Amino acid sequence: MQPMTQLNDQSFEHSAESIATVQGGVASVASPGFSPGNAASSKTAKSTNWSPSLQALLNQPPATLPQLLMVAGTLFFLIFGAWAWWGQIEEIGQAQGKLTPKGKTYKVEPVEMGKVLKVAVREGDSVKAGQVLAELDSELVRSEIARLEHLLSSYQVELTQKQALLERTRLEAETRLAIAIAETAAQGSALALAQEKVRTTEHLLAQLERERAAYQTRQVRLQPLSALAQERLQQLELQAEAHRRRVQRLVPLKHEGAISEEFIFEAEQALRNTQQQFTLSELQDLTSVSEQLFDNEQSLRELALRVTQNQGELTSAAKEVEQLRAQLGQKQAEERQIKLETEQKLKQLEIEITQLQAGIVEKQNLLTASKAKLKQLFLKSPVDGVVLSLDLQNTGEVIQAGETVAEIYPNTMPLTLTAVLPNREAGFIKPGMPVKVKLDAYPYQDYGIVSGKVSSISADAKSNEKLGEVYRVEVALDRSYVLEKQQKIAFKPGQTATAEIIIRHRRIADILLEPIHKLQKDGINL
Repeated sequence: MQPMTQLNDQSFEHSAESIATVQGGVASVASPGFSPGNAASSKTAKSTNWSPSLQALLNQPPATLPQLLMVAGTLFFLIFGAWAWWGQIEEIGQAQGKLTPKGKTYKVEPVEMGKVLKVAVREGDSVKAGQVLAELDSELVRSEIARLEHLLSSYQVELTQKQALLERTRLEAETRLAIAIAETAAQGSALALAQEKVRTTEHLLAQLERERAAYQTRQVRLQPLSALAQERLQQLELQAEAHRRRVQRLVPLKHEGAISEEFIFEAEQALRNTQQQFTLSELQDLTSVSEQLFDNEQSLRELALRVTQNQGELTSAAKEVEQLRAQLGQKQAEERQIKLETEQKLKQLEIEITQLQAGIVEKQNLLTASKAKLKQLFLKSPVDGVVLSLDLQNTGEVIQAGETVAEIYPNTMPLTLTAVLPNREAGFIKPGMPVKVKLDAYPYQDYGIVSGKVSSISADAKSNEKLGEVYRVEVALDRSYVLEKQQKIAFKPGQTATAEIIIRHRRIADILLEPIHKLQKDGINL
Protein backbone atom coordinates (compact mmCIF):
# COMPACT_ATOMS: atom_id res chain seq x y z
CA MET A 1 0.00 0.00 0.00
CA GLN A 2 2.80 2.39 0.60
CA PRO A 3 4.03 2.30 -2.99
CA MET A 4 0.46 2.89 -4.16
CA THR A 5 0.12 5.72 -1.67
CA GLN A 6 3.38 7.15 -2.77
CA LEU A 7 2.34 6.91 -6.39
CA ASN A 8 -0.92 8.60 -5.61
CA ASP A 9 0.85 11.33 -3.73
CA GLN A 10 3.18 11.88 -6.63
CA SER A 11 0.24 11.92 -9.06
CA PHE A 12 -1.59 14.33 -6.87
CA GLU A 13 1.43 16.57 -6.70
CA HIS A 14 1.69 16.42 -10.46
CA SER A 15 -2.02 17.32 -10.69
CA ALA A 16 -1.54 20.11 -8.23
CA GLU A 17 1.33 21.36 -10.27
CA SER A 18 -0.79 21.25 -13.38
CA ILE A 19 -3.59 23.05 -11.60
CA ALA A 20 -1.14 25.64 -10.42
CA THR A 21 -0.48 26.51 -14.04
CA VAL A 22 -4.15 27.52 -14.56
CA GLN A 23 -4.58 31.21 -13.80
CA GLY A 24 -7.79 32.98 -14.65
CA GLY A 25 -8.97 30.02 -16.72
CA VAL A 26 -5.95 30.21 -19.09
CA ALA A 27 -3.45 27.36 -19.25
CA SER A 28 0.17 28.41 -19.18
CA VAL A 29 3.01 26.29 -20.53
CA ALA A 30 5.81 25.36 -18.08
CA SER A 31 9.22 26.72 -18.74
CA PRO A 32 12.07 24.39 -19.77
CA GLY A 33 13.69 24.72 -16.36
CA PHE A 34 10.64 23.57 -14.56
CA SER A 35 11.13 21.25 -11.54
CA PRO A 36 9.02 20.08 -8.60
CA GLY A 37 11.13 22.13 -6.28
CA ASN A 38 10.57 25.17 -8.29
CA ALA A 39 6.89 24.30 -8.38
CA ALA A 40 6.81 24.06 -4.62
CA SER A 41 8.45 27.39 -4.25
CA SER A 42 6.15 28.79 -6.87
CA LYS A 43 3.19 27.23 -5.08
CA THR A 44 4.27 28.82 -1.86
CA ALA A 45 4.77 32.10 -3.60
CA LYS A 46 1.42 31.98 -5.28
CA SER A 47 -0.64 30.33 -2.59
CA THR A 48 -2.28 33.55 -1.92
CA ASN A 49 -4.00 33.33 -5.30
CA TRP A 50 -6.38 30.49 -4.18
CA SER A 51 -9.34 30.58 -1.88
CA PRO A 52 -8.77 29.18 1.62
CA SER A 53 -11.02 26.18 1.12
CA LEU A 54 -9.31 25.20 -2.16
CA GLN A 55 -5.91 25.84 -0.63
CA ALA A 56 -6.81 23.56 2.29
CA LEU A 57 -8.01 20.89 -0.13
CA LEU A 58 -4.79 21.12 -2.06
CA ASN A 59 -2.60 21.07 0.97
CA GLN A 60 -4.49 18.26 2.70
CA PRO A 61 -6.41 16.07 0.16
CA PRO A 62 -8.92 13.57 1.59
CA ALA A 63 -7.91 9.93 1.75
CA THR A 64 -10.94 8.75 -0.39
CA LEU A 65 -10.28 10.98 -3.37
CA PRO A 66 -8.52 8.35 -5.48
CA GLN A 67 -11.36 5.90 -4.97
CA LEU A 68 -13.88 8.57 -5.87
CA LEU A 69 -11.99 9.41 -9.02
CA MET A 70 -11.89 5.77 -10.04
CA VAL A 71 -15.63 5.34 -9.45
CA ALA A 72 -16.38 8.53 -11.32
CA GLY A 73 -14.20 7.42 -14.22
CA THR A 74 -15.87 4.01 -14.30
CA LEU A 75 -19.35 5.54 -14.31
CA PHE A 76 -18.28 7.95 -17.01
CA PHE A 77 -17.04 5.18 -19.25
CA LEU A 78 -20.19 3.12 -18.62
CA ILE A 79 -22.47 6.03 -19.43
CA PHE A 80 -20.36 6.97 -22.45
CA GLY A 81 -20.45 3.38 -23.68
CA ALA A 82 -24.21 3.17 -23.29
CA TRP A 83 -24.62 6.50 -25.06
CA ALA A 84 -22.29 5.45 -27.85
CA TRP A 85 -24.05 2.07 -28.22
CA TRP A 86 -27.63 3.24 -28.17
CA GLY A 87 -27.22 6.84 -29.23
CA GLN A 88 -27.66 7.76 -32.90
CA ILE A 89 -26.68 10.71 -34.99
CA GLU A 90 -28.13 11.89 -38.27
CA GLU A 91 -25.94 11.67 -41.31
CA ILE A 92 -26.81 14.70 -43.43
CA GLY A 93 -26.23 15.38 -47.09
CA GLN A 94 -26.06 19.01 -48.11
CA ALA A 95 -27.37 20.16 -51.48
CA GLN A 96 -26.88 23.68 -52.79
CA GLY A 97 -29.52 25.16 -55.10
CA LYS A 98 -32.03 27.90 -55.74
CA LEU A 99 -35.78 28.37 -55.71
CA THR A 100 -37.48 27.78 -59.04
CA PRO A 101 -41.16 27.77 -60.02
CA LYS A 102 -42.83 24.42 -60.05
CA GLY A 103 -44.40 24.29 -63.47
CA LYS A 104 -44.23 26.44 -66.56
CA THR A 105 -43.54 30.13 -66.28
CA TYR A 106 -45.10 32.74 -68.52
CA LYS A 107 -42.85 33.95 -71.29
CA VAL A 108 -43.24 37.47 -72.64
CA GLU A 109 -42.48 37.62 -76.36
CA PRO A 110 -43.06 40.55 -78.73
CA VAL A 111 -45.25 39.90 -81.74
CA GLU A 112 -43.49 42.47 -83.89
CA MET A 113 -39.88 43.51 -84.23
CA GLY A 114 -39.21 46.82 -82.55
CA LYS A 115 -36.83 49.10 -80.74
CA VAL A 116 -36.96 49.25 -76.95
CA LEU A 117 -38.11 52.69 -75.84
CA LYS A 118 -38.43 52.09 -72.10
CA VAL A 119 -37.74 49.31 -69.59
CA ALA A 120 -40.07 49.63 -66.61
CA VAL A 121 -39.02 46.72 -64.37
CA ARG A 122 -36.00 44.76 -63.25
CA GLU A 123 -35.43 41.13 -62.49
CA GLY A 124 -36.99 40.13 -59.20
CA ASP A 125 -39.63 42.88 -59.23
CA SER A 126 -43.18 41.96 -58.30
CA VAL A 127 -45.63 42.80 -61.05
CA LYS A 128 -49.39 42.81 -61.47
CA ALA A 129 -51.32 41.37 -64.36
CA GLY A 130 -51.34 43.93 -67.17
CA GLN A 131 -48.44 45.92 -65.76
CA VAL A 132 -46.11 47.28 -68.45
CA LEU A 133 -42.72 45.58 -68.41
CA ALA A 134 -41.23 47.39 -71.38
CA GLU A 135 -42.37 49.73 -74.12
CA LEU A 136 -41.31 49.53 -77.75
CA ASP A 137 -41.11 52.48 -80.12
CA SER A 138 -44.67 53.21 -81.27
CA GLU A 139 -44.26 56.43 -83.28
CA LEU A 140 -45.01 54.81 -86.65
CA VAL A 141 -47.98 52.90 -85.28
CA ARG A 142 -49.40 56.02 -83.65
CA SER A 143 -49.02 57.93 -86.92
CA GLU A 144 -50.81 55.12 -88.75
CA ILE A 145 -53.60 55.13 -86.15
CA ALA A 146 -54.00 58.92 -86.52
CA ARG A 147 -54.11 58.58 -90.31
CA LEU A 148 -56.67 55.76 -90.16
CA GLU A 149 -58.81 57.65 -87.65
CA HIS A 150 -58.78 60.72 -89.93
CA LEU A 151 -59.72 58.59 -92.95
CA LEU A 152 -62.37 56.78 -90.97
CA SER A 153 -63.84 60.09 -89.78
CA SER A 154 -63.94 61.47 -93.33
CA TYR A 155 -65.48 58.23 -94.59
CA GLN A 156 -68.14 58.36 -91.90
CA VAL A 157 -68.94 62.00 -92.70
CA GLU A 158 -69.16 61.16 -96.39
CA LEU A 159 -71.31 58.13 -95.58
CA THR A 160 -73.67 60.31 -93.54
CA GLN A 161 -73.89 62.77 -96.42
CA LYS A 162 -74.48 59.99 -98.94
CA GLN A 163 -77.18 58.44 -96.78
CA ALA A 164 -78.86 61.83 -96.38
CA LEU A 165 -78.57 62.38 -100.14
CA LEU A 166 -80.01 58.93 -100.75
CA GLU A 167 -82.94 59.64 -98.47
CA ARG A 168 -83.46 63.07 -100.01
CA THR A 169 -83.21 61.63 -103.53
CA ARG A 170 -85.67 58.92 -102.63
CA LEU A 171 -88.12 61.48 -101.24
CA GLU A 172 -87.66 63.74 -104.25
CA ALA A 173 -88.10 60.79 -106.58
CA GLU A 174 -91.22 59.70 -104.74
CA THR A 175 -92.55 63.27 -104.93
CA ARG A 176 -91.72 63.64 -108.63
CA LEU A 177 -93.14 60.23 -109.35
CA ALA A 178 -96.30 61.04 -107.40
CA ILE A 179 -96.63 64.32 -109.31
CA ALA A 180 -96.01 62.55 -112.60
CA ILE A 181 -98.54 59.86 -111.71
CA ALA A 182 -101.05 62.54 -110.70
CA GLU A 183 -100.40 64.46 -113.91
CA THR A 184 -100.70 61.27 -115.92
CA ALA A 185 -103.93 60.45 -114.13
CA ALA A 186 -105.21 63.99 -114.71
CA GLN A 187 -104.17 63.78 -118.34
CA GLY A 188 -105.91 60.44 -118.58
CA SER A 189 -109.02 61.92 -117.01
CA ALA A 190 -108.87 64.87 -119.41
CA LEU A 191 -108.43 62.46 -122.30
CA ALA A 192 -111.37 60.42 -121.07
CA LEU A 193 -113.46 63.57 -120.79
CA ALA A 194 -112.40 64.66 -124.26
CA GLN A 195 -113.19 61.25 -125.65
CA GLU A 196 -116.52 61.34 -123.87
CA LYS A 197 -117.11 64.78 -125.35
CA VAL A 198 -116.27 63.43 -128.80
CA ARG A 199 -118.68 60.60 -128.31
CA THR A 200 -121.34 62.98 -127.03
CA THR A 201 -120.76 65.36 -129.94
CA GLU A 202 -120.88 62.50 -132.39
CA HIS A 203 -124.09 61.28 -130.80
CA LEU A 204 -125.57 64.81 -130.89
CA LEU A 205 -124.41 65.27 -134.45
CA ALA A 206 -126.00 62.01 -135.44
CA GLN A 207 -129.19 63.10 -133.71
CA LEU A 208 -129.05 66.44 -135.52
CA GLU A 209 -128.51 64.64 -138.77
CA ARG A 210 -131.51 62.52 -138.06
CA GLU A 211 -133.56 65.60 -137.20
CA ARG A 212 -132.38 67.34 -140.36
CA ALA A 213 -133.28 64.29 -142.36
CA ALA A 214 -136.73 64.34 -140.73
CA TYR A 215 -137.13 68.05 -141.50
CA GLN A 216 -136.01 67.48 -145.04
CA THR A 217 -138.52 64.66 -145.38
CA ARG A 218 -141.20 66.94 -143.99
CA GLN A 219 -140.09 69.63 -146.36
CA VAL A 220 -140.57 67.22 -149.18
CA ARG A 221 -143.99 66.32 -147.86
CA LEU A 222 -144.99 69.99 -147.46
CA GLN A 223 -144.10 70.92 -151.03
CA PRO A 224 -147.11 69.10 -152.56
CA LEU A 225 -149.40 70.64 -149.97
CA SER A 226 -148.22 74.06 -151.03
CA ALA A 227 -148.91 73.26 -154.69
CA LEU A 228 -152.41 71.99 -153.89
CA ALA A 229 -153.11 75.12 -151.91
CA GLN A 230 -151.95 77.23 -154.82
CA GLU A 231 -154.07 75.21 -157.21
CA ARG A 232 -157.10 75.55 -154.97
CA LEU A 233 -156.52 79.25 -154.67
CA GLN A 234 -156.27 79.48 -158.39
CA GLN A 235 -159.54 77.60 -158.72
CA LEU A 236 -161.19 79.86 -156.17
CA GLU A 237 -159.75 82.83 -157.94
CA LEU A 238 -161.13 81.55 -161.25
CA GLN A 239 -164.50 80.97 -159.61
CA ALA A 240 -164.41 84.43 -158.15
CA GLU A 241 -163.50 85.88 -161.51
CA ALA A 242 -166.34 83.96 -163.13
CA HIS A 243 -168.76 85.19 -160.47
CA ARG A 244 -167.43 88.72 -160.94
CA ARG A 245 -168.00 88.61 -164.73
CA ARG A 246 -171.39 87.10 -164.15
CA VAL A 247 -172.31 89.95 -161.82
CA GLN A 248 -170.97 92.42 -164.33
CA ARG A 249 -173.14 90.86 -167.00
CA LEU A 250 -176.16 90.71 -164.78
CA VAL A 251 -175.98 94.33 -163.57
CA PRO A 252 -176.96 95.78 -166.94
CA LEU A 253 -179.69 93.26 -167.20
CA LYS A 254 -180.92 94.32 -163.82
CA HIS A 255 -181.08 97.90 -164.93
CA GLU A 256 -182.87 96.72 -167.95
CA GLY A 257 -185.17 94.84 -165.71
CA ALA A 258 -184.43 91.70 -167.39
CA ILE A 259 -183.62 89.98 -164.18
CA SER A 260 -184.68 90.44 -160.75
CA GLU A 261 -182.62 92.10 -158.11
CA GLU A 262 -182.71 88.93 -156.07
CA PHE A 263 -180.95 87.08 -158.79
CA ILE A 264 -178.30 89.79 -158.83
CA PHE A 265 -178.04 89.48 -155.09
CA GLU A 266 -177.48 85.72 -155.36
CA ALA A 267 -174.83 86.25 -157.98
CA GLU A 268 -173.12 88.85 -155.83
CA GLN A 269 -173.54 86.57 -152.83
CA ALA A 270 -171.88 83.75 -154.73
CA LEU A 271 -169.06 86.16 -155.63
CA ARG A 272 -168.65 87.18 -152.06
CA ASN A 273 -168.67 83.56 -150.91
CA THR A 274 -166.03 82.66 -153.44
CA GLN A 275 -163.92 85.63 -152.46
CA GLN A 276 -164.39 84.72 -148.83
CA GLN A 277 -163.39 81.13 -149.48
CA PHE A 278 -160.41 82.36 -151.41
CA THR A 279 -159.44 84.59 -148.60
CA LEU A 280 -160.01 81.88 -146.04
CA SER A 281 -158.13 79.35 -148.13
CA GLU A 282 -155.36 81.80 -148.66
CA LEU A 283 -155.29 82.57 -144.99
CA GLN A 284 -155.61 79.02 -143.83
CA ASP A 285 -154.15 76.56 -146.25
CA LEU A 286 -151.53 78.61 -147.90
CA THR A 287 -150.52 80.41 -144.80
CA SER A 288 -150.37 77.18 -142.81
CA VAL A 289 -148.32 75.42 -145.43
CA SER A 290 -146.08 78.42 -145.86
CA GLU A 291 -145.60 78.72 -142.18
CA GLN A 292 -144.84 75.05 -141.91
CA LEU A 293 -142.45 75.31 -144.78
CA PHE A 294 -140.88 78.38 -143.24
CA ASP A 295 -140.63 76.74 -139.86
CA ASN A 296 -139.25 73.61 -141.43
CA GLU A 297 -136.71 75.60 -143.40
CA GLN A 298 -135.83 77.59 -140.30
CA SER A 299 -135.39 74.39 -138.35
CA LEU A 300 -133.30 73.00 -141.16
CA ARG A 301 -131.12 76.09 -141.11
CA GLU A 302 -130.80 75.88 -137.33
CA LEU A 303 -130.03 72.20 -137.54
CA ALA A 304 -127.48 72.87 -140.24
CA LEU A 305 -125.91 75.52 -138.03
CA ARG A 306 -125.91 73.22 -135.06
CA VAL A 307 -124.53 70.41 -137.19
CA THR A 308 -121.81 72.73 -138.38
CA GLN A 309 -121.09 73.81 -134.81
CA ASN A 310 -121.08 70.24 -133.57
CA GLN A 311 -118.89 69.19 -136.42
CA GLY A 312 -116.51 71.96 -135.45
CA GLU A 313 -116.71 70.89 -131.82
CA LEU A 314 -116.21 67.30 -132.88
CA THR A 315 -113.17 68.26 -134.90
CA SER A 316 -111.87 70.34 -132.00
CA ALA A 317 -112.65 67.56 -129.56
CA ALA A 318 -110.92 65.05 -131.81
CA LYS A 319 -107.89 67.31 -132.01
CA GLU A 320 -108.01 67.75 -128.24
CA VAL A 321 -108.22 63.99 -127.84
CA GLU A 322 -105.20 63.53 -130.05
CA GLN A 323 -103.38 66.28 -128.21
CA LEU A 324 -104.33 64.85 -124.83
CA ARG A 325 -103.36 61.40 -126.02
CA ALA A 326 -99.98 62.75 -127.07
CA GLN A 327 -99.64 64.59 -123.78
CA LEU A 328 -100.64 61.44 -121.92
CA GLY A 329 -97.98 59.50 -123.81
CA GLN A 330 -95.49 62.21 -122.97
CA LYS A 331 -96.47 62.15 -119.28
CA GLN A 332 -96.21 58.38 -119.24
CA ALA A 333 -92.81 58.63 -120.89
CA GLU A 334 -91.79 61.26 -118.32
CA GLU A 335 -93.04 59.00 -115.55
CA ARG A 336 -91.01 56.10 -116.92
CA GLN A 337 -88.02 58.41 -117.33
CA ILE A 338 -88.37 59.61 -113.75
CA LYS A 339 -88.57 56.03 -112.55
CA LEU A 340 -85.54 55.05 -114.60
CA GLU A 341 -83.49 58.08 -113.55
CA THR A 342 -84.50 57.60 -109.93
CA GLU A 343 -83.63 53.92 -109.98
CA GLN A 344 -80.27 54.65 -111.60
CA LYS A 345 -79.48 57.47 -109.19
CA LEU A 346 -80.59 55.47 -106.17
CA LYS A 347 -78.64 52.46 -107.39
CA GLN A 348 -75.55 54.61 -107.91
CA LEU A 349 -75.92 56.11 -104.43
CA GLU A 350 -76.45 52.67 -102.93
CA ILE A 351 -73.31 51.43 -104.70
CA GLU A 352 -71.36 54.42 -103.37
CA ILE A 353 -72.77 53.86 -99.88
CA THR A 354 -71.87 50.18 -100.07
CA GLN A 355 -68.35 51.09 -101.17
CA LEU A 356 -68.09 53.61 -98.34
CA GLN A 357 -69.35 51.07 -95.83
CA ALA A 358 -66.85 48.54 -97.14
CA GLY A 359 -64.14 51.19 -96.88
CA ILE A 360 -65.23 52.02 -93.34
CA VAL A 361 -65.18 48.34 -92.37
CA GLU A 362 -61.75 47.98 -93.96
CA LYS A 363 -60.44 51.07 -92.18
CA GLN A 364 -62.00 49.93 -88.90
CA ASN A 365 -60.29 46.56 -89.28
CA LEU A 366 -57.00 48.28 -90.06
CA LEU A 367 -57.53 50.64 -87.12
CA THR A 368 -58.35 47.73 -84.83
CA ALA A 369 -55.26 45.91 -86.05
CA SER A 370 -53.13 49.03 -85.55
CA LYS A 371 -54.51 49.56 -82.04
CA ALA A 372 -53.87 45.90 -81.28
CA LYS A 373 -50.37 46.35 -82.67
CA LEU A 374 -49.96 49.44 -80.47
CA LYS A 375 -51.03 47.42 -77.44
CA GLN A 376 -48.56 44.72 -78.44
CA LEU A 377 -45.78 47.31 -78.35
CA PHE A 378 -46.42 47.56 -74.61
CA LEU A 379 -45.01 44.31 -73.24
CA LYS A 380 -47.20 43.53 -70.24
CA SER A 381 -47.20 40.91 -67.55
CA PRO A 382 -49.84 38.25 -68.23
CA VAL A 383 -50.29 37.39 -64.54
CA ASP A 384 -49.55 38.58 -61.05
CA GLY A 385 -46.08 37.38 -60.24
CA VAL A 386 -42.37 38.07 -60.15
CA VAL A 387 -40.01 38.89 -62.99
CA LEU A 388 -37.92 35.74 -63.12
CA SER A 389 -35.68 36.86 -65.96
CA LEU A 390 -35.41 40.00 -68.07
CA ASP A 391 -33.32 40.08 -71.23
CA LEU A 392 -33.70 43.83 -71.71
CA GLN A 393 -30.96 45.95 -70.28
CA ASN A 394 -30.85 49.22 -72.17
CA THR A 395 -33.20 51.33 -74.25
CA GLY A 396 -32.59 51.42 -77.97
CA GLU A 397 -32.13 47.67 -78.29
CA VAL A 398 -33.84 46.06 -81.25
CA ILE A 399 -35.70 42.87 -80.42
CA GLN A 400 -37.05 40.35 -82.87
CA ALA A 401 -40.56 38.96 -83.06
CA GLY A 402 -40.94 35.85 -80.96
CA GLU A 403 -37.82 36.57 -78.93
CA THR A 404 -38.30 35.86 -75.22
CA VAL A 405 -37.58 39.08 -73.37
CA ALA A 406 -38.95 38.20 -69.94
CA GLU A 407 -40.17 35.29 -67.85
CA ILE A 408 -42.86 35.80 -65.24
CA TYR A 409 -43.29 33.49 -62.30
CA PRO A 410 -46.97 33.61 -61.23
CA ASN A 411 -47.77 34.11 -57.57
CA THR A 412 -50.14 31.18 -57.62
CA MET A 413 -47.39 28.78 -58.71
CA PRO A 414 -45.55 27.07 -55.83
CA LEU A 415 -41.78 27.32 -55.53
CA THR A 416 -39.54 24.30 -55.35
CA LEU A 417 -35.89 24.10 -54.38
CA THR A 418 -33.79 22.73 -57.22
CA ALA A 419 -30.42 21.69 -55.83
CA VAL A 420 -27.43 19.55 -56.75
CA LEU A 421 -26.19 16.78 -54.47
CA PRO A 422 -22.72 15.22 -54.72
CA ASN A 423 -22.61 11.67 -55.93
CA ARG A 424 -21.15 10.35 -52.65
CA GLU A 425 -24.19 11.64 -50.71
CA ALA A 426 -26.92 10.63 -53.16
CA GLY A 427 -26.91 6.90 -52.59
CA PHE A 428 -29.63 6.80 -49.96
CA ILE A 429 -31.73 9.71 -51.26
CA LYS A 430 -35.27 8.86 -52.31
CA PRO A 431 -38.52 10.84 -52.73
CA GLY A 432 -40.40 11.59 -49.54
CA MET A 433 -37.35 12.00 -47.32
CA PRO A 434 -37.52 14.99 -44.96
CA VAL A 435 -35.42 18.04 -45.73
CA LYS A 436 -34.38 21.08 -43.76
CA VAL A 437 -33.95 24.15 -45.94
CA LYS A 438 -31.83 27.14 -44.96
CA LEU A 439 -32.26 30.17 -47.19
CA ASP A 440 -29.29 32.44 -47.64
CA ALA A 441 -31.51 35.52 -47.81
CA TYR A 442 -33.14 34.72 -44.46
CA PRO A 443 -30.65 33.53 -41.80
CA TYR A 444 -32.08 30.51 -40.04
CA GLN A 445 -30.92 31.86 -36.67
CA ASP A 446 -33.48 34.66 -37.09
CA TYR A 447 -36.13 33.17 -39.36
CA GLY A 448 -35.85 29.49 -38.61
CA ILE A 449 -35.56 26.52 -40.91
CA VAL A 450 -38.11 25.70 -43.60
CA SER A 451 -39.04 22.05 -43.69
CA GLY A 452 -39.79 20.13 -46.84
CA LYS A 453 -39.60 16.78 -48.61
CA VAL A 454 -37.66 15.37 -51.49
CA SER A 455 -40.07 15.37 -54.42
CA SER A 456 -37.76 13.92 -57.07
CA ILE A 457 -34.17 13.02 -57.84
CA SER A 458 -32.65 12.81 -61.28
CA ALA A 459 -32.10 9.36 -62.73
CA ASP A 460 -28.60 10.14 -63.96
CA ALA A 461 -25.71 12.17 -62.66
CA LYS A 462 -24.23 15.16 -64.43
CA SER A 463 -20.78 16.64 -64.28
CA ASN A 464 -20.14 19.76 -62.23
CA GLU A 465 -16.88 21.70 -62.34
CA LYS A 466 -16.74 22.17 -58.58
CA LEU A 467 -18.53 19.12 -57.18
CA GLY A 468 -17.78 16.51 -59.80
CA GLU A 469 -20.65 14.13 -60.52
CA VAL A 470 -23.88 15.46 -59.05
CA TYR A 471 -27.57 14.55 -58.99
CA ARG A 472 -30.36 17.10 -59.35
CA VAL A 473 -32.76 17.02 -56.42
CA GLU A 474 -36.08 18.83 -56.19
CA VAL A 475 -37.43 19.69 -52.75
CA ALA A 476 -41.07 20.62 -52.12
CA LEU A 477 -41.32 23.29 -49.41
CA ASP A 478 -43.97 23.11 -46.71
CA ARG A 479 -44.30 26.89 -46.85
CA SER A 480 -43.12 29.59 -49.21
CA TYR A 481 -42.66 32.47 -46.81
CA VAL A 482 -41.01 33.61 -43.59
CA LEU A 483 -42.49 35.76 -40.87
CA GLU A 484 -41.14 39.22 -40.17
CA LYS A 485 -43.03 41.07 -37.43
CA GLN A 486 -46.08 38.86 -37.96
CA GLN A 487 -46.06 39.64 -41.68
CA LYS A 488 -45.47 37.07 -44.36
CA ILE A 489 -42.55 37.68 -46.68
CA ALA A 490 -42.90 35.51 -49.75
CA PHE A 491 -39.92 33.76 -51.27
CA LYS A 492 -38.78 34.82 -54.69
CA PRO A 493 -37.58 32.67 -57.53
CA GLY A 494 -33.82 32.55 -57.83
CA GLN A 495 -33.09 32.83 -54.10
CA THR A 496 -30.31 30.45 -53.07
CA ALA A 497 -30.65 27.94 -50.26
CA THR A 498 -29.02 24.91 -48.69
CA ALA A 499 -30.98 21.70 -48.31
CA GLU A 500 -29.94 19.39 -45.49
CA ILE A 501 -31.22 15.92 -46.28
CA ILE A 502 -31.15 13.28 -43.54
CA ILE A 503 -29.47 10.46 -45.41
CA ARG A 504 -29.44 7.85 -42.57
CA HIS A 505 -29.15 7.38 -38.79
CA ARG A 506 -25.94 5.75 -37.43
CA ARG A 507 -24.90 4.63 -33.96
CA ILE A 508 -22.25 6.73 -32.31
CA ALA A 509 -20.27 3.57 -31.53
CA ASP A 510 -20.18 2.69 -35.25
CA ILE A 511 -18.84 6.10 -36.05
CA LEU A 512 -16.19 5.86 -33.30
CA LEU A 513 -15.19 2.36 -34.38
CA GLU A 514 -15.29 3.18 -38.10
CA PRO A 515 -11.50 3.82 -38.29
CA ILE A 516 -10.83 0.42 -36.70
CA HIS A 517 -13.23 -1.25 -39.15
CA LYS A 518 -11.46 0.44 -42.04
CA LEU A 519 -8.10 -0.79 -40.77
CA GLN A 520 -9.48 -4.30 -40.43
CA LYS A 521 -10.89 -4.13 -43.97
CA ASP A 522 -7.48 -3.02 -45.14
CA GLY A 523 -5.99 -6.22 -43.62
CA ILE A 524 -4.36 -4.78 -40.53
CA ASN A 525 -4.79 -6.89 -37.38
CA LEU A 526 -5.11 -5.00 -34.17
